[in-house]
Amino acid sequence: MGATRVSFTQGSNSWLWTPSLKQAQERLNQNAALRSALLLHGPNGVGKSALIARWLKDLNTRLFVPLVFTQATLSASSLLGALCLKLGKALVYRRERQLQSIEEALGEMEGRVPVIVLDEAQNYNQPTLEEIRLLLGLNLPAQPAFALNLIGDQNLLSSLKLRHHRALYSRLAAQVVLEPWNAQESLQALDTALRAVTYRDDVRT
Repeated sequence: MGATRVSFTQGSNSWLWTPSLKQAQERLNQNAALRSALLLHGPNGVGKSALIARWLKDLNTRLFVPLVFTQATLSASSLLGALCLKLGKALVYRRERQLQSIEEALGEMEGRVPVIVLDEAQNYNQPTLEEIRLLLGLNLPAQPAFALNLIGDQNLLSSLKLRHHRALYSRLAAQVVLEPWNAQESLQALDTALRAVTYRDDVRT
């Protein structure tokens, strides 16, 4: 008798929706719909990136265009260039051409909302985060050009409150904190993961 799948993997259907994760998912959905800016933060290892990956997987691509950045070492110019590529535009190096390409791409979205995710956002420097903030106003006085999700550790919030990040901090519509699982949630997660594995008598080791 053995297991046909490995526990504690994405393919094992062992995801546990704790109250904290459900609340975070609801806030992410609201943020995308409203094209606003959201901060998701918490200690390392609490499942921030896993939650974002699962949320993006279920995002309706007829309504939203996910644009995920995991390289938190990108400079302001490099981030604009990477955004051009993700939007299907040719790579250019002059800032004015980058902005022009981004505006053109946004105009070709046919009503779909870009959803930008900056993972490990605490590692971005001030000019890069400021560039993202400026992009939020590309099509003013209409709605913001895209929804923005900043994902980072517990130091990100205090960093955004500093003077040189205050403009971006003021644009945040919501802050979501993910806390570590308590003892009961940890036991429930373990039980859920083990129950998700299907056992068969004919599985050979």
